[in-house]
Amino acid sequence: MIDKKLFKEQQPVAFRTLSNALKSDRLSHAYLFYGPGGATKSRIALLLTQSISCKHCDEDGFACQECTSCKQIERDENPDVYWLRPGGLRQTKPLSRKELTAWWKNELVVREQKTWRIKKEDILAIQEAFAAGAITNADHQTYILEQYDAATPSASNSLLKFLEEPKSNLTGILTVDELSNVLPTIVSRCQLIPFRARSRAALVNELEEMIDDSELVEILAWSEYDLNRAGSLLEEEAAFEIRDAAQAFWPNRTKHTALVDLQLGVFAKDAHPSRPAVEFFLHCLLYYLEKDQTMDLMHLDLRMILLEGIDALRLPLDPALLLERIANGTRKRSLRH
Repeated sequence: MIDKKLFKEQQPVAFRTLSNALKSDRLSHAYLFYGPGGATKSRIALLLTQSISCKHCDEDGFACQECTSCKQIERDENPDVYWLRPGGLRQTKPLSRKELTAWWKNELVVREQKTWRIKKEDILAIQEAFAAGAITNADHQTYILEQYDAATPSASNSLLKFLEEPKSNLTGILTVDELSNVLPTIVSRCQLIPFRARSRAALVNELEEMIDDSELVEILAWSEYDLNRAGSLLEEEAAFEIRDAAQAFWPNRTKHTALVDLQLGVFAKDAHPSRPAVEFFLHCLLYYLEKDQTMDLMHLDLRMILLEGIDALRLPLDPALLLERIANGTRKRSLRH
């Protein structure tokens, strides 16, 4: 459930603009939510969609989030709401380590790295879905396109035609991180809703709704993983095991066996460790470095090694070899001090 008080405090412009539109019943045919990456835009897109249909809205015009209509939209069960988004963890309660491990090991999600793109056929599917009018007795229909800045050019051209002839009682919501990646002609046909970066506390609150593990939440928030990125990590990697490996490696980093344990464990060579997995491991080490009160002169040296390792993952190199190099580097630097 979205905390409307926090929404008002953290995103005052978005709150005021959407509240005025809902209370006056003067919704735009298309909204473009833009701002730093994260789940806030997606969550407010859900709240706006619920608010359009909810019969129990508050004094600001926003949905109660508890009635049958609101719950159906949240569970993606309303046929008059079309939500196009990357596959992700959409749970109503925080997931425990056991539940996430079962999700991952049973391959309930696709682990292969795939680039999320909105294609022309996706836009055509939306047009077809709404061509015949509302399926239920709803007075309004809504579509949400997440991460629209990753749309293909053909998808944007198809959407542009859709926006040029707006249908009554239909509202579209596009969420983007980089406004510059959206066609100016699409931007000009949407009402822009700016979102600003969230506080660390707000990010922790959002992650706690997904993960039932306080330290893992703290590491992800400290490393500035937003909800989408954290969800992808949890789906595609053994996040808990990576955290445990970093926790065990850090105090033993000067020992030869520390690297061997990594190579035989979560980063076994036959498992072909991915870039996101190695990156998260390095973020975990940075977290434990900052928490280590015994660090003094070597602190900056080790921090530089880890940050350079994270930056190197952008290059076309073997993540396993990079991990070995970083592990050996931290060992030698620690022994030197």
